[in-house]
Amino acid sequence: EGTRDLVIHASGSPAGLAMALGLAGFEATVVEASWFGAQSVSLPLGEDFHAKRLIVRSSQVGHVAAAQRARWDRRRRMATVMEFLDDPILDALISGESPFAELPRVMAELSRDPRGVLCHRIAYAG
Repeated sequence: EGTRDLVIHASGSPAGLAMALGLAGFEATVVEASWFGAQSVSLPLGEDFHAKRLIVRSSQVGHVAAAQRARWDRRRRMATVMEFLDDPILDALISGESPFAELPRVMAELSRDPRGVLCHRIAYAG
């Protein structure tokens, strides 16, 4: 049984979203951060969804909540993101790096054996 108060789902798969609902505890919120595009997604709403009184909230990165818009304009958001991305702690997430020219080979390799790769960085020259 799920016990989490807040679950953020970002796998982009319907099975992952179903798992997020299962991880959520009573009256918890599941934030859907994936983008499914035009894909239809089936959810197990007949299981724990109603019994646990879950909330599914969408996340849209292009807009800020109305209550915060006066303080968080596009310039401030971009500056904050760039500051976060510059933090060396994120280097632990990078499994490797390749130049853009090698992208076809790298993608073929990663599709054959993605084990141990969390994020492979592509370096653009110039």
